[in-house]
Amino acid sequence: MKPAPYEHRDRVRWSDCDPMGIIWYGAYPRLFEAAEFELLRSCGLSYEALRGEGGVWLPRKAFSAEYHSPAQMDEEVVVAASVTKIGTTSLTWRFEVYRASDRAHRASAQLTVVSVEKDAMVKRRIPDSVRHQLAPFIVAD
Repeated sequence: MKPAPYEHRDRVRWSDCDPMGIIWYGAYPRLFEAAEFELLRSCGLSYEALRGEGGVWLPRKAFSAEYHSPAQMDEEVVVAASVTKIGTTSLTWRFEVYRASDRAHRASAQLTVVSVEKDAMVKRRIPDSVRHQLAPFIVAD
């Protein structure tokens, strides 16, 4: 099976917007996080299971975003999420946001998370089971 981004649909909410009804740049991480959580859930993982049963935490290490065109209040968007790199202890997510109706490109982002032991907060190897479950969403950068 060829790797492909996971697509999560969401809407731009009133609380995401400035007084003109245009999404505020700081609201995009909410969309990225929702896509990240739903991608994990779609392949049988959840942050809570990783944190609780697996003892794996994935704190954020680096984030960058580029904004292409403004999304409007109540606009339906598609957030395409994929993994572009999976190292020994870290992985990098890529997010692309599009208007659902015509795929107008709204934003792009990259997020790197690091696998750490819950109690000691020291790096730990990403479990092979997690690598296997994420495989359908690992695309070349």
